[in-house]
Amino acid sequence: MAADTNTMLDTLAGVVQAIAQDRKLRQWFSRLAKKSIVERRNEIYSMTLRMTQQGEDVKIITSLHLLADAKVFDAACQSLRELGQLGK
Repeated sequence: MAADTNTMLDTLAGVVQAIAQDRKLRQWFSRLAKKSIVERRNEIYSMTLRMTQQGEDVKIITSLHLLADAKVFDAACQSLRELGQLGK
C-alpha cells in the first residue's frame, strides 16, 4: 500500500509540475481554483471519467482524481504558488 501511495504522490507531483510548465493547464487550474469545492470536484470527476472512457493513463487519471479532495487541491495550489505559477 505504501508503495502505491508513493507512486500516486510522485505522479501527482508530476501533474503539478506539468501544470506549472504549461500555460493552458495553469489557466485550467486557475479557473478550478476560483470555483466552489463542489463545482471543482464535479468538474474533476467529469474530466477523469472522460479520460477513463478514452483510455488515458490510469496513473494520471488517479492523480487528477486526487485533486478533487479539497486538502490535496489546496496543497497543489500552495506548491504552484511557491513555484510562482499561481496567483493568490
